[in-house]
Amino acid sequence: MSTTAPTTKSAELQEASILIRRIEAVMKVVIPDNDEIRFRSSLLNYATTRLKDFNESHITRLYEAACEVKFPSPEVTDFRKSLQRIIGERLNLKQHRAPKPAAK
Repeated sequence: MSTTAPTTKSAELQEASILIRRIEAVMKVVIPDNDEIRFRSSLLNYATTRLKDFNESHITRLYEAACEVKFPSPEVTDFRKSLQRIIGERLNLKQHRAPKPAAK
C-alpha cells in the first residue's frame, strides 16, 4: 500500500492556478532579457501541453494574459493561438474546426 495520497481535484486546481499566476506574472515583463525569455518560453511550452486539462476560467485568464502582451514574441503568439484553438473547440466555433480536405 502506498503511503502517498492520490492527487485530489482540489490539489490539481491549486497546481493549475499557481502555474497560471506564474504565466500571468512573466507576461507582464515588458522588455525581458534572454534569461526571462527562456523562462517564459519554458513556462508557455509546459502550459501548452496541459491546456486540455485547464478549466474555462483558467483558459480565459491565460488568454487575457497573452492578449495583453504589447510586443509579443513568436512563442507568445503561438501560445495565444493555441488558446484560441482550445476556446474555439470548446465553443464549437465553425472557424476553428479542422478544414475538410478539398474534393478532387
